[in-house]
Amino acid sequence: MIVKEINDIRRINLHLHTRASDGMLTPAQLVKQAQNIGLDLISITDHDTMDAYKQIPEDYAPLRILPGMEISSMHQGNDVHILAYGCDFKNEALIELSENYLVGRRDRALKMIELLSELGMDIEIDEVLAMAGSGELIARPHIAQVLVHHGYVRTKNEAFEKYIGNFKPAFAPKPEFSVPDVISVIHGAGGFAVVAHPGKLTNPDYVEEFITFGLDGIEVWHPDHYQYQVNEFIDIAQNNGLYMTAGSDFHGENKDSVLYDNVPASELILESVRKLYQEYKCRNR
Repeated sequence: MIVKEINDIRRINLHLHTRASDGMLTPAQLVKQAQNIGLDLISITDHDTMDAYKQIPEDYAPLRILPGMEISSMHQGNDVHILAYGCDFKNEALIELSENYLVGRRDRALKMIELLSELGMDIEIDEVLAMAGSGELIARPHIAQVLVHHGYVRTKNEAFEKYIGNFKPAFAPKPEFSVPDVISVIHGAGGFAVVAHPGKLTNPDYVEEFITFGLDGIEVWHPDHYQYQVNEFIDIAQNNGLYMTAGSDFHGENKDSVLYDNVPASELILESVRKLYQEYKCRNR
């Protein structure tokens, strides 16, 4: 029955964000849109939180959903995002990790608001929390949106480029777990650890190190990857027996709205995704 269920998976998107973190759509709206455009399999991968899964409808068939989240980590002083698929969201270590990020993100936001004030841009934490929504998980795009609202910048991109991007005048780091620690938590929760958009890593060769930490897969297709990078990541995955995934990193803004249903996964990638989903289903029978 499981084999029959996965064989018709052809239209996928395994990297989607909602208002539970820094996306524009509610989880229910995102699921509805996925149904409307005929996707077969999705994963909601909000930053450091699984709250979206408390807000999706109980019945979403024939759409299939692979539980996911995008977990922040650090390697040699550089940001690394790990996609956690198929985890038990009741796992205590995973819940603790998520709660630590929730608190850490709020503390970082307060520090960034202080730095912005020193630069002559006054905003309030309540304004940022309003952008963050009910989950109150604060991401930098929420701060950027408030800056746009006040007229300090014209766009969120400008906010990042001038003030709140990495190492800009109002940047403050959030607490980070190491890549090995994040992979360990994911495995402890029964999940699969997949490095997100490796083409955006400070050094793509880090992927080889992550494999030694127990990495399960690579997000080989991402809208920021060039085709030669896709090919390279496919080779690495095949040579190391890793899963291959694809996702648009959809947030719901105008610049990426067309990417929601446009994940051009090859048959090779689709077959790997089917195997990943089949293994998830087998583990949770």
